[in-house]
Amino acid sequence: MAMRPDILILDEPTSQLDPIAASDFLGTVKKINRDLGTTILLTEHRLEEVFPAADRVVVMEGGEVLCMGTPEEIGEELKKQNHEMFLAMPVPMQIYAKVNSGKHMECPITVRDGRNWLNAICKEKQIRPQEAEFFGKDAKEKLAKEEIILEAKDIWFRYDKDQPDVVKGLNLSLKRGEFFALLGGNGTGKSTTLSIISRLRKPYRGKVLLEGKDIRRYSEKELFRGFLGVLPQNPQSLFVKKTVELELFEMVGGTKEEYPLAMEKREAVEGIVKVTHLEGLLHRHPYDLSGGEQQRLALAKILLLRPKLLLMDEPTKGLDSYFKKEFAEILDLLKKQGVTIFMISHDIEFCASYADRCGLFFDGNIAASGTPKSFFAGNNFYTTAANRMARKYFPMAVTAADVAEALLDDSRCV
Repeated sequence: MAMRPDILILDEPTSQLDPIAASDFLGTVKKINRDLGTTILLTEHRLEEVFPAADRVVVMEGGEVLCMGTPEEIGEELKKQNHEMFLAMPVPMQIYAKVNSGKHMECPITVRDGRNWLNAICKEKQIRPQEAEFFGKDAKEKLAKEEIILEAKDIWFRYDKDQPDVVKGLNLSLKRGEFFALLGGNGTGKSTTLSIISRLRKPYRGKVLLEGKDIRRYSEKELFRGFLGVLPQNPQSLFVKKTVELELFEMVGGTKEEYPLAMEKREAVEGIVKVTHLEGLLHRHPYDLSGGEQQRLALAKILLLRPKLLLMDEPTKGLDSYFKKEFAEILDLLKKQGVTIFMISHDIEFCASYADRCGLFFDGNIAASGTPKSFFAGNNFYTTAANRMARKYFPMAVTAADVAEALLDDSRCV
């Protein structure tokens, strides 16, 4: 902005920001547009705050414009077409689409509009405000030793002896086959924690146990071939070959031309290509892929190692809403096979919908944890749009589906 541009072009500027930082950033962008008259052209997958602020929205598919118009017109058109992109629309719009109120009320776009719309619907249905049953205080579950796959005990870490601690007395246990999502602000130590439990960094105090064995006693081959799978924040750090196909075959021992690979290995690569939708990208250079496509390639490489414990740092950034849903199905399939998933994320809506447990990292430690319902219902800032919209009437509802289901439940009516 120091060069006083007439147009400011932003490509997914909030993809790696926590919810509060993203809100602050977008507030600044809106102010630049409103007060300075600067034209803003912005591409984004996280639409909760961006979508209502737009004067015009363009939806693209296959390199062509699918539809163009005001936010209200776009929501109506995508719903009419039953298009997969409707999954990306703001939560109030999704709830409105699922609930047939019987009246031609205007479709809400913002959380505030959604709250006003919900007040009118609940008044009509005579649904009374409710108090939350509990706020993030799940009873601590006692786990048998054989159920715990990872345990971090009193972990302390700093990058330099003269610098302050980044991780402070961290204690964490992961149950075999569960999906644990860790949220928190930028710079609080989440990625550092992931690097410690994957043995990429060493704490100066405390220890990490994998299946009861100190992580330092595992060989590199034992640890990273069939046990730990690590998906870093920057997927490009995993790419070493010239094409997507070579990247994938490298994980199973070479290429179809260089090595007489067993049929099982070829089928594994072909299967993972279908699961992660890489079919049309096999002969492209990994660095020529979009951010979301690189995330899918990195995930495919890690899954070919068949890990017992999958560690992921912001895996949904750059992914569209449709593949997020498919990504969740992949994670569910892994869980059914006994894989434990530890994910760091700023994607609150995704965590609320699919995680088994969520934790909030603050000041070097996990400040709170619980099931998605108890965790998000008990937070004011780190909570979902659905909960902010509906907590007056349905305090334990944390997803669009929860709110829609509650509104359609006639037993709640007086």
